[in-house]
Amino acid sequence: MAGFPTYGRYFYLARAALNPPTSLCKKLFPAIGEWHDRLAAKELTPDNPIQITIAENAFLQVIMMFRKTFIQDSVLMMELHPCYPIWQHSIFSDPAYLSFER
Repeated sequence: MAGFPTYGRYFYLARAALNPPTSLCKKLFPAIGEWHDRLAAKELTPDNPIQITIAENAFLQVIMMFRKTFIQDSVLMMELHPCYPIWQHSIFSDPAYLSFER
């Protein structure tokens, strides 16, 4: 479990206790929401050329989890590495992010 204390089969990550606002998550990988909706519609049309597979669903779920985790971890990473160019991105000056950061 990557060095985290385990309690039975479970482990605790402090950063996971705070969920970033959904509106903020949607600003990272914004097209994922559209693809998720297409998958949920389970329709294969010219406008929806994706084939519904377990792998595709899992990939979308991972990306959606990643954007949430990235925002959660960015608060600490920004403190540890304040000079990284990525922190200049507009999402990190968004009022929703600044509120979450506090």
